[in-house]
Amino acid sequence: MTRFDPSASDARIVAVLEARSRLGAAMLAADLTAIEALMAPDLVVNAPINRVVDRTNILDRLKAGQLSYEPDFEDNVEFVGVRGDSVVLMSEEIVRPIANTPNAGKIVRRRSTDIWREVDGAWTLAIRQATVTSAE
Repeated sequence: MTRFDPSASDARIVAVLEARSRLGAAMLAADLTAIEALMAPDLVVNAPINRVVDRTNILDRLKAGQLSYEPDFEDNVEFVGVRGDSVVLMSEEIVRPIANTPNAGKIVRRRSTDIWREVDGAWTLAIRQATVTSAE
């Protein structure tokens, strides 16, 4: 069950959930143009590879096929809340990496926190943390 703060109908939360959905679809389609548009210029990620990386690193790894997943992933959003001028999402993700992605062929569970902020009128992913909790 997802907890919304202040509410599921808050315009900022609705916009971020829509942007996040577009980012997920763009990732599956490997649509780099759409992905770039949804990432803040100064994006920073505490990545599941146990390193802090920036937007350039993410885009380079996408181009190299190191961030590829089966389309049947699960995203169990547990919290979405407005904090100042940002929207925070916390969830459990269950993915199946493919190609050159670490843990390819396994079922990977991870915990994630995403912070979205509005840049030039569009909601963009500004900060992401994703930690692998199991790979089977």
